[in-house]
Amino acid sequence: MSSLITMVSYMFIPASIITLIASVLVWQAWRFRTKQKNITRELAEEADKLIDKMQSTGDELLFDPAGLLSLGDPKYLATLCTVLVQKAGGTVRLTEQDFLDLPEAEYISVYVDTTDASILLCLSSIGMPPSFAHSEDETTYN
Repeated sequence: MSSLITMVSYMFIPASIITLIASVLVWQAWRFRTKQKNITRELAEEADKLIDKMQSTGDELLFDPAGLLSLGDPKYLATLCTVLVQKAGGTVRLTEQDFLDLPEAEYISVYVDTTDASILLCLSSIGMPPSFAHSEDETTYN
């Protein structure tokens, strides 16, 4: 009889350890998900504050309510091209060879610094500029 109790006791020890580990994993997953929800809520609140601040100035917003550039808007794209040509001195000549020389995988990354509403355009081969990559205040979006 004693050996039966000992055998049953030895079976409960691994079962208890497995239950304990499973409980800790479930608790960790719940805690992680709660943190995710809190961060998402805080980001949404900050975005709402930023939009309200930009709208309260009475100026037309450069950014849509999601905080993204209006790159799907032809008027915005035309204005963006106009600003780029003006920054380049008023003239930009693009030849067919310029388009052919561009690697197919190359694209432009768009970074927005919401503290001064500036836009930074970078080639994908260059990557994120260090000043944006290590932003302490989390006011830069890409």
